[in-house]
Amino acid sequence: MLYHKNDKGYTLVEMLIAIVIGFVLISAATATYISQNRSYVAQESVSEINTQSKIAHDLIADAIRSAGYGVPASMNQDPINGFTTIVTPVEGGTGAPDAITIVGGFRRIGQLWPAGGGAVTCPAVVPLDATAIRINYSGNVAVNAASDRSLLSIDGVQFVQVSACTITNGSCVASADITLDRSLIQDFPLLDTDSDTQCDVGRPVYLVEDITFCVDANSTLRRIRRNADITNCAGIAGSDDDAIAENIEDLQFAYAVDADNDGEIDDLNNNNMLDGGDFINGSAVADPADIRAIRVNVLARADKADVNYAGLGNPPGLIENRSHAATNDSFRRRWWQTLVTMRN
Repeated sequence: MLYHKNDKGYTLVEMLIAIVIGFVLISAATATYISQNRSYVAQESVSEINTQSKIAHDLIADAIRSAGYGVPASMNQDPINGFTTIVTPVEGGTGAPDAITIVGGFRRIGQLWPAGGGAVTCPAVVPLDATAIRINYSGNVAVNAASDRSLLSIDGVQFVQVSACTITNGSCVASADITLDRSLIQDFPLLDTDSDTQCDVGRPVYLVEDITFCVDANSTLRRIRRNADITNCAGIAGSDDDAIAENIEDLQFAYAVDADNDGEIDDLNNNNMLDGGDFINGSAVADPADIRAIRVNVLARADKADVNYAGLGNPPGLIENRSHAATNDSFRRRWWQTLVTMRN
């Protein structure tokens, strides 16, 4: 029997050509992958800074809208942690971010209940002239008898201060009465929401406090509740200090005022409308009590460079009264600006 065998194989030249072609294809695929991955990383960074900075911007705007809610009739008589005006501008000048401190009953901490606690048959009230109450806490913040968490607003109607209570772990316990520094000026009704004759809802109680928004040395936008160290943009003992956005290059505010107290924002450029010419910087505000509207600016920068954006990453030349030098880098930026009219 005869066998026919093909003794021919690949030559060395053919093998080298195949290897070269393979390397070319692998290199092309690798280059495409690297380019697409860089683009994805850059876009993910842009998406993150857009979302993060917008949330921070909206937090500031919402806090400004709520500023003044539940504050005492006279903040000179009842200062809030040392502040006697609803808004306190902190001007950074031409070379630094601004800061702002606002005062109000921003957080609902629970509901008002009669002294003595326990079940109450409706209809019922926490009565006029009462000087002792209970608070049924509904969040993770409780009041105390110290200055930082003792200032309360009942239903946005009456400002009171805690003068004494039973303290456990630094807070007034819900199972004991709280003594107020003044009598209630009206009846506060309790409600029955399930028709079983037992009251189950009391009027809301808000913690009245100061909140400072500022940018620290690491370009982090911070929200500091109560007694901020504004110079260093940091909390101190007793403060609640939250980082709400990173890579914030600028925070700027401008203010519209009613200095003549005629009920209308001052028309500084005499064109019979509210526009950009009617806003001034914080250092030009003679009396913060005259502030009626605030323009909020947040400038954010992506945390990763975009190689496809080389030389194009420049901040706005001017935001309010702060100039920004061109950077010509590869970082994308986002500038948010909104006008907030104060409600209270």
